Amino acid sequence: MSLKRMALRDFVIVRELELDLSDGFTVLTGETGAGKSIPVDALQLALGSRAEASVVREGAARAEISAEFDLPPSLLPWLQEAGFDAHEGLLLRRSIDSRGKSRAGSTAAPPPPRSCARWASSSSTSTASMPGRA
Repeated sequence: MSLKRMALRDFVIVRELELDLSDGFTVLTGETGAGKSIPVDALQLALGSRAEASVVREGAARAEISAEFDLPPSLLPWLQEAGFDAHEGLLLRRSIDSRGKSRAGSTAAPPPPRSCARWASSSSTSTASMPGRA
């Protein structure tokens, strides 16, 4: 399973960002403090980490995150049992407003964030297996 695409809006210092992670090796580089960890933090939120109002860019009403994964056929039964309608891929969305209220959703029905975290920990997904992570 791999991360195919991620989009951020009003997240921390990012007004808008769309990462298209094609097949192959992707590397995020930059100076210390340049924000390389921002996409990783956003991915953790999409997968169910606890959200806080501090992730909303100053002056914005809400932060929005989406992460799209391709799926190996072996995960489809588990995802369908957990309430996901994922046939070709899985799209996870997360929105956090300026008061810290958070909403999560998926390709079909909104799953509880803990389901996403459980899915992430039970699958072989880790930052090491994501494109761009060694």
